[in-house]
Amino acid sequence: MIRYLFLMFCCLGGQAYGQSYTNEVRHRAVFWTELNYVYKTSGKWSFQLDHQYRRQADDNGRDIQVFRHPLLQVFRPWVNYQLSKPVRVSLSPIGLWWNWGKVNQYQPITFFQEIRIIPQLQITKPLKKGEFIQRYRAEFRWPSHTDTLATSYIFLSDGESQEVLADRFNVRLRGMARWINPFQEQWYTHLSVEPMVVISPSVTHFDQNRTYLAIGRSIRKNLRVELGYLNQFAIQRMPNDQLRTYRFNHAIHVFVYLENVRKH
Repeated sequence: MIRYLFLMFCCLGGQAYGQSYTNEVRHRAVFWTELNYVYKTSGKWSFQLDHQYRRQADDNGRDIQVFRHPLLQVFRPWVNYQLSKPVRVSLSPIGLWWNWGKVNQYQPITFFQEIRIIPQLQITKPLKKGEFIQRYRAEFRWPSHTDTLATSYIFLSDGESQEVLADRFNVRLRGMARWINPFQEQWYTHLSVEPMVVISPSVTHFDQNRTYLAIGRSIRKNLRVELGYLNQFAIQRMPNDQLRTYRFNHAIHVFVYLENVRKH
């Protein structure tokens, strides 16, 4: 199934463009954190809240100060239902995203907000001593217009017009293959690959792939932490400038998973 997913993404990304673009390759150092809190009921339902926060270095390929500028902040709730032992369906009814970026080193930081609704299917199967996970996700996204911030941004108090439900709706399809493999008591490795496709009124194309390698430890039965390297390859197009950027974000990634302790 994963092979067919990759083939579909490659076909969608192979669409031809009549315009002539100048290609550019850029590298950037970033820092990602993710906190997941899961509340499991005694039945098949569970509820989850994840929070992501990212920071970035200067967008010149040489800066390694990953805490220099803000990059992203996310609050995303989930409702999960375990259909069977391997199959789980989930819905994030509304996710709130705040995104910061830099077009180039001569311009100030830009900012936009986004609302996302996300249905998800996850299939987990045993593989050797660990588990192999397939995840399929569709993101229905409503981004605001991009602002150029002349002064420092104050979270949730920027005073800008929040045109989130603008005519910029698009859909992102994401497929992920993940292998979690224990190698010692309480320790494990995590390897995942996640290609993505964006579908918008103007164009459909492969725009991003994430490859993640981490080492994790189960602190307790309901708590685990990971430290890893995430490579985010993204393709960005600027039609007005006839510029296509192939971007590689090199991320230090810290992940924390916390689950409620249920009394039987």
